[in-house]
Amino acid sequence: MKTKYFITAGLMCFSSAAFCTNPTDPDQTVLTTALEKYLDQQGNFCLGKFDWPIDVSESDFGMRTRDAIQMPVLEKLGLVVSTSASVTRKVDDAEQTVSVKRYALTDAGKKFYLDKETQTTTSDGVKVMHHGDFCAAKLSLNKIVRWDKPESLGEYKETTVAYTYKIAAAKWTQDPEIQKAFPMLAYIVKGEGAVQLKQRFRLSGASWVAVNSVE
Repeated sequence: MKTKYFITAGLMCFSSAAFCTNPTDPDQTVLTTALEKYLDQQGNFCLGKFDWPIDVSESDFGMRTRDAIQMPVLEKLGLVVSTSASVTRKVDDAEQTVSVKRYALTDAGKKFYLDKETQTTTSDGVKVMHHGDFCAAKLSLNKIVRWDKPESLGEYKETTVAYTYKIAAAKWTQDPEIQKAFPMLAYIVKGEGAVQLKQRFRLSGASWVAVNSVE
């Protein structure tokens, strides 16, 4: 009769150091704590509406840009309000005065505009730091599905964690028009407990801390 032995990482260590589990190796408990901390601080699901007011021109409506599709839906739900305005824009290498619909957050909409540091890159390659975003939901950890074996990247060790999530979403996210205008939001809301997200972690000292999120 064969006897099977199961040894939990970190609970048993032979006298020789060569056979000891590295105390900094990631495990379920360590990564759960790190991921819960990350989601508590950074788990807001936001819509990329960083800077307000947002102007939409007739040309934008004609080309059905993202703002041209999404802003009227937000206005219909009372989260933004539009007024008429004129702005100077560069058109065919010349500055022109263009009529726009200017969308601003209502008092109801301002409740969802949160402090959030986000860096984007313009078409010219210029990096821009934003300090707020319009957010629709907050994610928290459901369970960790798996994590990769840590790999050394220069002086650091990193691993990627796959997990499912719970979601606390604003009531207006259930609106069919909102879900059509914001398909990724609909995907995330409907994927609670099933869709797997990924997050990169780096060993810092004796702790695993989150780095830039993995798409």
